[in-house]
Amino acid sequence: MTCPSKIVKTSYSRDWQDNKSLKECMMYMLKKEIMCDAIFRVGAEQSIVKVHKYMLASRSPVFYTMFEGACPEKGEVIVPDVNLGTFKVLLKYIYSDVLDLSLDNIQEVLYVAEKYMLSAMQNECAVLLSSSVETSNASILYHIQYNAAEFLKAPNAIKMSKECMESILQLDSANCSETDICQFLIKWAGSQCEAEKITPSGENMRKITGSLLYLVRFPLIDKIYFANEIIHSGFLTLEEVVSVFSSHYGQKNEFFAESVRKVCYQKSYRVLRHSYLSNSWMLYRNKENDALQITVNKNIELKSVILYGAVGNVSCNDREIIVKILNDNGNEICNQTYESCTHVCDVQTVVLSEPIPLNSNECFTIMVNSVKFVAYYGNKCKPECRIDDMTEQRRMENWRDGKSLSECMVYMLEREIMYDVTFRVGTEESIFKANKYMLASRSQVFCDMFEGSYPEKGDIKVSDINSATFKVLLK
Repeated sequence: MTCPSKIVKTSYSRDWQDNKSLKECMMYMLKKEIMCDAIFRVGAEQSIVKVHKYMLASRSPVFYTMFEGACPEKGEVIVPDVNLGTFKVLLKYIYSDVLDLSLDNIQEVLYVAEKYMLSAMQNECAVLLSSSVETSNASILYHIQYNAAEFLKAPNAIKMSKECMESILQLDSANCSETDICQFLIKWAGSQCEAEKITPSGENMRKITGSLLYLVRFPLIDKIYFANEIIHSGFLTLEEVVSVFSSHYGQKNEFFAESVRKVCYQKSYRVLRHSYLSNSWMLYRNKENDALQITVNKNIELKSVILYGAVGNVSCNDREIIVKILNDNGNEICNQTYESCTHVCDVQTVVLSEPIPLNSNECFTIMVNSVKFVAYYGNKCKPECRIDDMTEQRRMENWRDGKSLSECMVYMLEREIMYDVTFRVGTEESIFKANKYMLASRSQVFCDMFEGSYPEKGDIKVSDINSATFKVLLK
């Protein structure tokens, strides 16, 4: 088809695109649901949210894989583990680079940033957490568990209150060593001494810390550090020092806890075994139980289970699914009831009420009770999934890291990612590949061209503009 003067000479109403920035145009199309091509059902209430695949894929490697990977999602996408308010915060950031963040919602926002691998969004959360580390807000403590080594080195961390320090020392899980915790407590105590204008001696720091001292697990700290920095500092009494040394040789310590703080897992992976989906799996419906045995080569936590969804609509009486997990001895360690989606969906995610620790080289069984609807099933399932492969994929997809909205748009344009329209420009008919959504967001002419009563189909010829000018227009 040709459009000899459509782009620059025809008089169209500019309407909402007039004098608007890229961000403003993106947000307008999101709010007015213009040219949306994906539907999400969000939260427990499965609220409907319409979006643009191109925008989501441009900012998140998870969304890109979801829509453009080997097994792209079809139909509506179910997101049961994120509430509607948080999902809207996520979309606003994706579409405009604006993050509505506060201490009240930071835990939920950080969760979606990690879930969809938006590193810049995670960084903004980290900045707020670092600036607020002196408070005892529950969200701060939650994040410190996962980033303890980093946050205890934050410049303003030593300003935290004694109550906040106590909350941190009471944590049973933290991603740092006990030596790191001990060093920070001493640094904090020294700062408190300076604030009170007293000498930061071991004896004075001991008075400042008070009962906090006994929340440090001294038997677990580095032996060389303990010998060089603690023994003669006056921070511990002679009796306490002897008890720590005795615990190194198997004697029970009378003063300090000896249990190791648990490691908090920072990375999450979504693993799908199948290469592609088929429908009408009758065996899934008729078997009393459907089960999958898994073994991992290192300790992990299982946070959710992905089940195949229904081929057709599901009645309210047939929605209940029970997910069970058995350990290596056949003992049940998880039993959770889940209500299936009532409409057609390829896969659905059961978020476990608590993460289940899976120990390395032990066999675990995931069981699903008799399902009362016809379901999808996977074909060419892989017997083994390697985390290293997934990590490599993350490195391949990291071009979004640290990039603004406009930089992501230009990157996808230059590399012809997710294009859906081809232009033949100038007398030489130079080929340009672009995305309809992006063009329509900035120009009413393009909007009518693709979404009007008579949308253009096939290659579009633009004979009255040279290729250099058209390239400037696209950029």
